Amino acid sequence: MVAERLVDDVLSLYHLIRRMTHPIHRAEMTPEQYWLLRILRRRGALSIGELAEALDVTGSSATTACKRLEKAGLVTRERQSDDERMVRVMLTEQGNAKVESWQQRRRELLAHLLAPLDEDEQATLQHLIERVLETAEGQSRAALQEKEQQQEQTYAEASNS
Repeated sequence: MVAERLVDDVLSLYHLIRRMTHPIHRAEMTPEQYWLLRILRRRGALSIGELAEALDVTGSSATTACKRLEKAGLVTRERQSDDERMVRVMLTEQGNAKVESWQQRRRELLAHLLAPLDEDEQATLQHLIERVLETAEGQSRAALQEKEQQQEQTYAEASNS
């Protein structure tokens, strides 16, 4: 029963933080635009095709989202000199600042929510969160390795056919 309540409380905290800080919930942009900016921030400049694949949308949808974000000054699109058909998309300084502002807003909210805890309580919470994260990361790595092994096995079976 305690574990159920803890799970519910952690989920409630997660949803509260998302509702208060997420740009989609605050009607700043569409989910597709949000993820496009996050992907560019994490992976750097990408082609329209690479963005479309990462977002799991069509190339035309990715192009439309990029055009809107370009008008807002958050991304730039550049044709490659060696292949005019290839367009690379990258975050502008304003786009980087926008993504950073989302992260900063989230940090500030969390600091505010943690403020009622004294130093010892914060240290205890930090320790417990680190333990949970270590377990989650270990499970994630194991699942990824298992998936890669299955893909290798499938490829080997297909090659032998």
